[in-house]
Amino acid sequence: MLTVGVSLQVALVKRPPNYSVVTNAAQNILEGTNPYEPQEGLDYYKYSPLAGLLTAPFLLVPDTLGIFLFVFLQLGLFLWAFSKWVASARLTGLSWQNITIVAFFSTVFDVTVAVQNCQVNVGIFALMFFAMAQYADGKLVRAGLVVSLATNLKLFPFTLGLCLLMGFKKKYWMAFLGGVLLWMAVPSLLVGFEENLHLHAEWLQLMTWDQTRDLYMLDVGSFLALHFDMDPAIRNALALMVGLFIGLGTLYVFKRQRDDLVDRFLLPVNGLYVVLFSYLSESPTSVLAVAGIFLIGIEALSDRKRAGLYWALWGIALVLVPLFYSDLVPNDWGEWARAFHLKTIGYLYISVVLGFIFRRRYLEQRPAEPNGALNG
Repeated sequence: MLTVGVSLQVALVKRPPNYSVVTNAAQNILEGTNPYEPQEGLDYYKYSPLAGLLTAPFLLVPDTLGIFLFVFLQLGLFLWAFSKWVASARLTGLSWQNITIVAFFSTVFDVTVAVQNCQVNVGIFALMFFAMAQYADGKLVRAGLVVSLATNLKLFPFTLGLCLLMGFKKKYWMAFLGGVLLWMAVPSLLVGFEENLHLHAEWLQLMTWDQTRDLYMLDVGSFLALHFDMDPAIRNALALMVGLFIGLGTLYVFKRQRDDLVDRFLLPVNGLYVVLFSYLSESPTSVLAVAGIFLIGIEALSDRKRAGLYWALWGIALVLVPLFYSDLVPNDWGEWARAFHLKTIGYLYISVVLGFIFRRRYLEQRPAEPNGALNG
């Protein structure tokens, strides 16, 4: 019901211009013109050639129906993949009803805002959820192929793919690294090998150019430039250091055979890493933080002694990230939050809280059961 309702609202009322960005790009690719050139009145197309070709079928239907299907498929995929990830995240001893309530309020605001803009982040994040669930369930080839597909549509899932390499599972290595090459080569079947290489070069050039612009997004670099007059390029050095820390931490957890921690925390950490250090971290991108918000709420369900504390921490996360950027607060508050870049504070806050939760979980004994309460 939620998926249908949101899809109808976007198709009949909002009709966001981002839909024209992706369909025009698909048309340009099929006609042999450069989809990465400026489009009058529209934003740049910033996804891969494969992503453009996957949207080509929407050219066959009227825009209203196309927008409905574009949103419906992404939101439906997200809800399904999120539930798959939750089922594999070892949430033992919790009821499905309580998990559902926490999941709904943790995701509904950011996910609906993202799909209302007809962005693809919801669908890309859904593929990451599904890949992580498959990895947790031991389906390594499928996990590698899915996360490599997500990486070939937009660049940020590559961080999750690299982290999972730290498990040194041969099947996953072969599927992920082979999948990256496979999906990159698929457009050659329609546009030819040379044109495919040219399109990928144009995509890379656009990404490089974007990084040189003063976009003042919600990443750490822009936040430091806005409030502390620092060079936003500091983001790159910070991203390298934090990425190295996450990679080494993932390797250590794998070495300690704490798969329970990998299955639960690796995806939320990757999402937070992207929104904090991507030079294209805009407001709808905060959908990548919802897994972290969800885990704080889950901790409130799990730890009855400190439930009040964790409910408060969960509520603060909701206020800092989705609430102040929504129509649920007065316009003046929302304008202040956007001008202040309050979401960046929210991302840092969620990261710190998750760090404390991770440490407490690490010090506990490994759960006896391999899967959570949702398996039944």
